Amino acid sequence: MPAWTEHVIWWHVYPLGFVGADTTSNPHDPVQHRLGDVLPWLDDVVDLGANGLALGPIFDSETHGYDTIDHLTLDPRLGDEADFDQLIAACRERGIRVLLDGVFNHVARSNPLWQAAVSAGPGSAEAAWFRLEAEQTPGGELKPAVFEGHGHLVELDLAHPPVADYGDARHAALARPWGRRLAARRRVRGGAGCLAADSRRRPVDASRRVGRR
Repeated sequence: MPAWTEHVIWWHVYPLGFVGADTTSNPHDPVQHRLGDVLPWLDDVVDLGANGLALGPIFDSETHGYDTIDHLTLDPRLGDEADFDQLIAACRERGIRVLLDGVFNHVARSNPLWQAAVSAGPGSAEAAWFRLEAEQTPGGELKPAVFEGHGHLVELDLAHPPVADYGDARHAALARPWGRRLAARRRVRGGAGCLAADSRRRPVDASRRVGRR
């Protein structure tokens, strides 16, 4: 692990809630440029002695952020790539690392992977990507296993080799659009992997700032 991970102190933010976005639905249009609401707090992050910004889910989702539709698109309730670039640039100016939360063990029901499984039906190659209830109704709609009882979080079958390959590919794909912007690493659920990159400015040594104003 990079040396900076030994002294980083994270300030955790759940972006959708922090900026006041509706977490019960996602109309997708128009794009709401709310991510910039985090910017005024960055100086306070440093003054508190922290040197890392841990962002909760920012990817396109149905409601609360963990029901992902597309891992390669910023949730339009937060803004667009320009808004994300602005946040990363502001963090780099202050030596703040940024961490993203990627959820890869379950997806939203509107995720294209699950929609393909529903269309193909039980026993199909598409359905094999998901953990399913033991009893399926013949000719009926596909019944998935859901994450911790949340009906709209459809569980991927991480033991299925194509799913593991998909996860690896998604990690690599994320490194292209998001990794170019990050001065940090991303936290991954449901699979191992991280992305580290050097900041343009040396990170603040938080241990030297605690107690200072």
